[in-house]
Amino acid sequence: MITAWRIFTASWKHFARNAWLAVATIFVFMMALLSVNVLLGVNVVMDRVVTVLEDKVDITVTFKPETPEQVLTQARFYLTTLDQVRTVQLIPADEVLAQFRKRHERDNKVLAALSEIDRNPLGAQIVVKAKSPDDYNFLLQAIQSPQYQTYIQSQTYDDHKAAMTKIREVGEQVRFAGALLVAIFALFGLLTAFNAIRVAIYTHREEIAIMRLVGASSFYIRAPFVLEGVWISLFAFAMAASLYGVALVWAEPVLRPLFDGADPGIIAFFLDHALLIGGLELGAMLFLVVVVSWVAVGRYLRR
Repeated sequence: MITAWRIFTASWKHFARNAWLAVATIFVFMMALLSVNVLLGVNVVMDRVVTVLEDKVDITVTFKPETPEQVLTQARFYLTTLDQVRTVQLIPADEVLAQFRKRHERDNKVLAALSEIDRNPLGAQIVVKAKSPDDYNFLLQAIQSPQYQTYIQSQTYDDHKAAMTKIREVGEQVRFAGALLVAIFALFGLLTAFNAIRVAIYTHREEIAIMRLVGASSFYIRAPFVLEGVWISLFAFAMAASLYGVALVWAEPVLRPLFDGADPGIIAFFLDHALLIGGLELGAMLFLVVVVSWVAVGRYLRR
């Protein structure tokens, strides 16, 4: 216990004597962690945007007004049996007319023309959503079955595939740039930590020489410097987590309008995976810092 306490107090003495270098190292480590988390956040937003766009893609099939109810029911049942279909919604003609009136409630000419017609000029609609954007081409062909084709007035395909492809391409570019940024910060962080340990060793060179003369073990000499690197890592992790938490709380309301007021899901993602993300980041940083510190002290001890 005495040895452990001496190692503990010596590590904080080293930290205090090299405070400015320790602060610089903490800053570099913090930026590396923030870069990793920003990359994860961007990935979540990109995936969420693609999901929102996929939810908006559908096929709307408009039938002629005189289409029998039996044909509409049969067409809906036929589409629900297809493996590629996620949802099928049958909108009656009266509801289609009500939606049309609502969309043109400020267009007096359209409303006046409708009032002059003594019947509903619009037919029922079937809205189909596929399980995957790649399935829409198959569904467009499936709905052209001869038994339904004569009753179909028109069909529209709300296609966001190009937008989704572009977002995926941008996402890949952002991930690559983020990974490169993380690698740069990690490299500079390790170099800074290595130099910080070397400066600390130089500051305590006479003390280390005396410890070696009186027979102190290599572990006893190395341990305070390694522990100093651990404190630096913990400070950097705590500061990065705090700053990123504040940034998430600020960013989520800003992003909500992009998702029509829906939850962007960034805070939920980091809360659900907090232990995994924090454990991996802190564990990797501690491992690298311990290895670098151990090697730096070892090089001096071998002289």
